Amino acid sequence: MAQSSRRNAVIVVLIVLLLLLLLLLVRCNRASPPVPPAASVDQPLAPAAVPAAVSTSAPGTPAPAEVLSPATITAPTDVAAGAVFAATWTGPNNPGDYLTLVPKDSPDHTTGNYTLTREGPTLKLTAPIEAGPYEVRYVATRSHTVLGRTPVNVLAIAATLSAPAEVWLDSPVTVSWTGPDNPGDYITLVAADAPDGRYVNYTQTSSGSPLTVKAPVATGAGELRYMTGQGGKVLGRRAIQIITPPVTLSAETEAIAGSSIPVQWTGPGNSGDYITAVATSTPDGEYGNYATLGSEPTVRLTLPMTPGAAELRYMTGRGAKVLGRRPIRIVAAKITLTAPDKATAGANFSVNWTGPANSGDYVTIVAAGTPDGQYGNYRMASGTAPLVLTAPKQAGPAELRYMSGQGALVLARRPILITE
Repeated sequence: MAQSSRRNAVIVVLIVLLLLLLLLLVRCNRASPPVPPAASVDQPLAPAAVPAAVSTSAPGTPAPAEVLSPATITAPTDVAAGAVFAATWTGPNNPGDYLTLVPKDSPDHTTGNYTLTREGPTLKLTAPIEAGPYEVRYVATRSHTVLGRTPVNVLAIAATLSAPAEVWLDSPVTVSWTGPDNPGDYITLVAADAPDGRYVNYTQTSSGSPLTVKAPVATGAGELRYMTGQGGKVLGRRAIQIITPPVTLSAETEAIAGSSIPVQWTGPGNSGDYITAVATSTPDGEYGNYATLGSEPTVRLTLPMTPGAAELRYMTGRGAKVLGRRPIRIVAAKITLTAPDKATAGANFSVNWTGPANSGDYVTIVAAGTPDGQYGNYRMASGTAPLVLTAPKQAGPAELRYMSGQGALVLARRPILITE
């Protein structure tokens, strides 16, 4: 009997707890209505974004009734498309009430760019890009009731562009323009057949007139376009031809593998442009050793280590396009190593050598059979011969090797015996 009573008590407690939880959820739902985002002039909200009502009542208490008294609005008669303009209002200023600009004949529930009335008696609104008859409406948020309205005529806008008829690819072009210069407007240079709304390189009109825009890397028919920041509409366009700039490369016709050679150049010298040395069979767009171009007409370029037919190429920093090329033959260096046939373990001995003495080249001594690319005691192959090496401490067959600083390749070798 006692167990049955305890079980009934537990059930009653659980029921009470569930009821309390339900009441708490209801109160939380009442106290947390959706809050509208703040209006933005630079980034107007989409027409579908309707402001939500904001409750100022204490949690758990009913909200006061919405005041639906008439409102008045004063706004300009004519406004340029995309422009920001001021509208003054009087009205009930219920929490969440707002002014919005919509097409004149649109249903009352339509919402365009808007600003909440709580922002003050004079508000900023952004006109749409599409011209035509519109009206500013005062809307009570909770009931979506239009309490006042005034007509506004949105005027079509246009832009003009002035620039050279031709421009080098990947180079800046100077553009003079006229236009509305609304927030976010910009000028871009694209292929002539690019769909409206597309852009590549661009400069915002807030930079002033004239301004510069970088041309694409591809050659052919291009088009300068004045684009609206709101809606990506083309207000003005101008045809422009994108051409390959003249480029020259001057250098030796033959050079030693791994050596550093001077290369004279002419070309656009755009940011990131460079000259590279690659095997002739290397596909365009790939690169090897390179030197970035600056203001100097001559650069030094380190050649690859592989002998054979090669090519110097002028490459664009953007798009890795080949603008100019010059053939060069890379030949293997002639290298000799002269040293005694034997050396005492741990002792110093002299080595005479001849070779290219490219940057980083060195002579090393390793045990016979050591994999190529590894090294032991060494001296840099620079200055005048001979150089002094220290023999390994372990007796046995060994090998002198001339190693390239680039790639650690064995360019010459000579056997030597290390004795006790």
